[in-house]
Amino acid sequence: MIKFFRKIRKGLLAEGKTGKYLKYAIGEIVLVVIGILIALQINDWNENRKNNLLEQQLLKALLIEFKTNLDNLDTVIAYNDSNIKNSVSLGQYTGPSLPQFDEKELSQLMVGIFKIEARFTPSQGTVIEIINSGKLSVLSDANLRKSLSDWQSTLEGVKRQEDYVVERRDLGHEFFLTKGNFRRHLNIINDPLLDAKPSRFKNNDFKFLENEEFESQLYLFIVASENLKQSFYLPLKSKIIDIITSIESQIK
Repeated sequence: MIKFFRKIRKGLLAEGKTGKYLKYAIGEIVLVVIGILIALQINDWNENRKNNLLEQQLLKALLIEFKTNLDNLDTVIAYNDSNIKNSVSLGQYTGPSLPQFDEKELSQLMVGIFKIEARFTPSQGTVIEIINSGKLSVLSDANLRKSLSDWQSTLEGVKRQEDYVVERRDLGHEFFLTKGNFRRHLNIINDPLLDAKPSRFKNNDFKFLENEEFESQLYLFIVASENLKQSFYLPLKSKIIDIITSIESQIK
């Protein structure tokens, strides 16, 4: 094609038709520019199509990940609520003198408080892969990009509060370990992890419930657990729901 145009230009010059030559040359330039623009447009269209396909793949993977995280968080919130409920029940027995109590009932309350650790461990393989690979820009929703960028810092804040709650729990549990009989406790509750057999030491008297420091640690644990729920878990749940809603609105 280029040789064909060149042959025409040479013919016009040979015939001395300079004006026609210039017009033809200009027309040829215009055609070349149009061809380049069309090629660029086709290339842009192909790139956009590839990005749209990639975006849809990422959105679908993110939707699965965050729906899983929402289910996990609901489970953790339920564990945290259970810890609070059992702690408040145990608090009815604290004071300078113990009321009548059932050893097994109190042992069950201790299990409810100290056995289950409320920790949110999210799935985040897709989020990490998107950020580390530079694919965040493929997502067209600016709010979604910001939410994913802030995801790690949000989780770090939650983890710090969870660590604080666990520290409070461990301090309270230490009273039972040092002032009670843990083997007898395991035997009474029929712990499935170990057949502890009856201990030859005396019954648990739960005297640590008369300790004012234990009561303070117990209620600090309750307050910290409630704060974990109200200030961290519930806002995190709202954030996850917003992310899911945003993703669902963009999936085609």
